[in-house]
Order: sequence, then C-alpha cells, then structure tokens
Amino acid sequence: MFESGLTLQERQLRLLLQWWVGVFFGAAIVFGAAAEQVIYWLNSIGHVLFNWPGNTLQLPAEHFWQVLAVALLVVLTYAAFVAQRDVRQNLSFVKIIIVSKLASVIGFVLAFVLDGPYFAYLAGAVIDFIILAMTWFCYSRTLTSRAL
Repeated sequence: MFESGLTLQERQLRLLLQWWVGVFFGAAIVFGAAAEQVIYWLNSIGHVLFNWPGNTLQLPAEHFWQVLAVALLVVLTYAAFVAQRDVRQNLSFVKIIIVSKLASVIGFVLAFVLDGPYFAYLAGAVIDFIILAMTWFCYSRTLTSRAL
C-alpha cells in the first residue's frame, strides 16, 4: 500500500525493506535447501575468482547450525515485512535487522581471525556489512527526517 504522506527518506527505507524481504526469504530457502552448496560456491568463488590461498571451509556434517541460520533468516524476513508495511509505526523493527547484521559481521570477523582465513568468512562479513550499512544509512536518515 503506497502512502503518499511518507517523506523521501521513509519511502527509500520502505523500498530497501521490501528488497530485504525478498533477499532474506530467498536466502532462507536456498540455505535451507542447499547449505552445503552455498559453502561449496563460496569456496569455489574464493579460489577461482580471487585465487584465495589456503584451505576451503569444510562442509558441515550435521544440520544444527543450518536450522538456526534459517530460523534467523525467517525472523529477518518477518521484521523487514512488518517494518515496510508501515514504516512510521513499525520503525523499531528495523533495529532487529541492524542488530542481527552487526552481530553476524562481528561473528564472521572473529571466525576469520580465530578459525582461519577462509574466504567464506570474509564473504559473509562483507555481505552482511553491506546489508548493515545500507540499512543503518536509510534508518538513520529516516530518524533525522522525523526530527526536522
């Protein structure tokens, strides 16, 4: 539903959140159905495109972490969906995305430093940092526009 009374910043945040709904939902499906393939692709991209040295991240033998990752993606999908439906009323849901992506960036960086310089960790950190930065930028602009 288009709300003509939204500021430019609110419309931009709403558009970004609509995009995140699709991205998070798609990622949940892909990771839920083929987590091993995602890790394989990341390993391959690192070696083929970037000539990444060293070992590849091993494929998990169990699905414990896969279930938790998909659950988080479902929560992120829901948060983005609720927030974009009424940006003014549900702006606090955007914080869920920001906090989640901040935690995952920190986690990927720590894994890269402590577990080994695997390309998959670096790729995860970069992707989630981009999501974090874009969301934070639009969120903070929306807050600033409200204060004016």
